[in-house]
Amino acid sequence: MIDFLQALLYQKNHPLIFNSVMFFILFSFFFLIYAIAFKNVKARNIALLLFSLYFYYKVSGIAIIILLIISTSDFFIGKGIFHSKKKSNRTLLLILSLLIDLGCLIYFKYANFFVQTWSDMTGISDTVTLNIILPIGISYFIFKSLTYIFDIYRETIEEPETNYFNYVLYVSFFPNILAGPISKASDLLPQIKNKLIINQEIIGKGFFLIMCGAFKKIVIADFLAGNFVDRVFDAPDYFSGFESLMASYGYTIQLYFDFSGYTDIVIGIACLLGFSIAPNFNKPFSSTNVTDFWRRWHLTLSAWLRDYLFTPMSLKLRNWGSFGLMLAIMITFIICGFWHGASLTFIVWGGLHGIAMAWDILTNKFRNKLKKKVNSGIYRFISILITFHFLCFSFIIFRVKSIPIALKFYEKIFMSVDFSLTGQWMNLYFYPFIVLILGLILHYTPIKWNTSLLNFYTKRHWSLKAIIIVIAFVVIYQVFSSQSQPFIYLEF
Repeated sequence: MIDFLQALLYQKNHPLIFNSVMFFILFSFFFLIYAIAFKNVKARNIALLLFSLYFYYKVSGIAIIILLIISTSDFFIGKGIFHSKKKSNRTLLLILSLLIDLGCLIYFKYANFFVQTWSDMTGISDTVTLNIILPIGISYFIFKSLTYIFDIYRETIEEPETNYFNYVLYVSFFPNILAGPISKASDLLPQIKNKLIINQEIIGKGFFLIMCGAFKKIVIADFLAGNFVDRVFDAPDYFSGFESLMASYGYTIQLYFDFSGYTDIVIGIACLLGFSIAPNFNKPFSSTNVTDFWRRWHLTLSAWLRDYLFTPMSLKLRNWGSFGLMLAIMITFIICGFWHGASLTFIVWGGLHGIAMAWDILTNKFRNKLKKKVNSGIYRFISILITFHFLCFSFIIFRVKSIPIALKFYEKIFMSVDFSLTGQWMNLYFYPFIVLILGLILHYTPIKWNTSLLNFYTKRHWSLKAIIIVIAFVVIYQVFSSQSQPFIYLEF
């Protein structure tokens, strides 16, 4: 009994995550209460708010105070911006929100990076660090709250939220608080305030997405990580150039299935609650260039950066012509890289994607002429192949701990790849290779196949749905390891 009560408290080394048994138990109890209160909007929201706040407490402990500070300040600042008559007052309130929100983000996520960088530049000390613990999900719930402030300021929201608890629920909504998708206030707040619909089809969709997400995470992402990818990235000196190349492919597939699996689970949980959350992926490895990739990858972050950073900046710099556009792209993607983590590797990764997007713009006319002279199918295939390899090689620097390690990877891949080792590698890593191929096949299956499978499942009798779920999770459990990986994007 004492152990159970202790398990209900925050445990630093055992945060509550969606693919844990503890979450399944807690969510089951909560869902029972939620179902009873569902028809009463106020009671439903109280239950959902309490569970959301408890969920975040279980994830980040005392950092829940930061969440409440951000929610409270932006709730009142949003009302102040809406009711202010003078443009100058509205701007001052916007700046105040930015100072509070970005101040918290910069302090908790980047203070150590800036202090360490300064100490390295000045030679003060080799081990200068601050005792700061990064709250999980802070990048996401701050960006979520800022969308509300920006939309109020730009008057794209007709009126501010008047119910404090509804706004705190919007920011703390547990399905997407940790790693997105980043919901806009205009999308989520109306659902919070209105009656929701839950029927057999919606519940079926929720369980189907959770099942798919668990399969992606455990069977593909975690299996690749534990049986091949992590071994190479954790000790690159002991592996050949060919193995480094295959690890870059493996990590790219792992990252996608880890994050898209997480997103499927999140959207599925939201469906069970009657909520709709925007998708985050649209077959990103079908991209024909990097610009196309960012229209397909992490869609809600891409939209946030486009709407609240790139577009306003490019309008300010429009008098600078093409240079202004390129500058806006580079600044946006350097910030995008830095948003992912307080490390030079992420900054360089963002810069590489900014350069690639600038290249897309500069070569647009040439590529359009080339399309007319080359078979469209062949052109598309080559474009996808080149883009995929750029992504794989750029994700190397996204994965490693330092630039020198990334350079070591690139040196091995571009200078010492021996393809004669293919057969030997496939014998040694047969199952990871099969899972890698399976991941590629699943990614490139037509969307209509996925839709047909979802429709087939949701229209079955509840008993057949239950049998399918049990069989699926028994199969998934066979691959599940006690050393299963945390979701990658929880780090950001």
